[in-house]
Amino acid sequence: MVSTSTSDASWLPSLSLPQLLLAAYTVLMLIALVYAASTSSAAFGAYNSQWDGAGELQNVAADAGTNVTVGTNVSQYPTSNADGTVAVVLSPAEPYSASERTRIAEFVRSGGTLVVAEDYRPHGNALLAAVSADARFDGRPVYDNRNYYRDSSFPEATPAGDYPETAGVDTVVLNYGTTVRAGNATTLINTSEYAYLDSNGNAEIDGEEQLASRPVVTSESVGDGRLIAVSDPSIFVNAMLERGDNRRFVRNLVADHDAALLDYSHASSVPPLAAAVLAVQRSDALLLLCGVVLVGALLAYDRRLDERLPERLRESRGYNTDPHLSRDGVEQYLRARHPDWEAAQIKQVTEAVIKQRAERQRND
Repeated sequence: MVSTSTSDASWLPSLSLPQLLLAAYTVLMLIALVYAASTSSAAFGAYNSQWDGAGELQNVAADAGTNVTVGTNVSQYPTSNADGTVAVVLSPAEPYSASERTRIAEFVRSGGTLVVAEDYRPHGNALLAAVSADARFDGRPVYDNRNYYRDSSFPEATPAGDYPETAGVDTVVLNYGTTVRAGNATTLINTSEYAYLDSNGNAEIDGEEQLASRPVVTSESVGDGRLIAVSDPSIFVNAMLERGDNRRFVRNLVADHDAALLDYSHASSVPPLAAAVLAVQRSDALLLLCGVVLVGALLAYDRRLDERLPERLRESRGYNTDPHLSRDGVEQYLRARHPDWEAAQIKQVTEAVIKQRAERQRND
């Protein structure tokens, strides 16, 4: 008896409908797991593409010509020759330790630019104090009943002068932000004179609340570096980047720097897959280990492919004949299978089949 091949892909497994459905479901589940492990729903998250995430911030920084790094450890702050680096901290969810605050202060004093965006959490002010900045976040919501985007909780602020950070910026839109108590810091952007701080939380001006123009972005020198305080981290989220000139303002903050460090070391958790990739990028040893494992897997796969490919080719081409066929039987099979072949070609293939059969028998 002769074993024949019905198609060029006859060596592929034949799956029933339930098996195909199970395979499709498995693939979809794997895609969902990878997506869940590589994205985040945390507000201000670097891997959150929703309206309240800051996934677009990486693109804005990259478009400004900077080398962007998502930082998950304060050790990534350079403490020497830091004048080409800008670090961005968006409303840290946890306090920085004493040693971490010391390292960040060294980064600023050695020439780095630190941008701290905060509204109501206390950790932003603690960081400002740690680097010896004068500015502090007020912590009360600011409203403007005259100049706003959608309603008074989205006040529009304008540049206080001509600065690199405000180039091309006419309006910055806040989203339930606060203000900055500037101290000796320079005001870059402030509200209109119709803004007020809502001390009692009723979203109305009353009592001792007063209308006044107040700073929302300040800048000051600290050592050889600079500290920029932004009184609303929402300016950096995906949706708010499209309001007013927020995108241009954020771009200006990171422009003219060689590197941008987006500090998520004390923010909501980074997705597992992203955290693993970042850990490998930070560690030469892990990078080498992954390279060795990958090369080993490729070599093993290549060896297995080399072992099975000739057999699959023989099967797909129809040369997988019954091992008990005689030479005449093989020739008869080839004539029936390929009536258009010349006698010399049939003889040549027959010799090849007999030779391969003998080699397999010796190997067995």
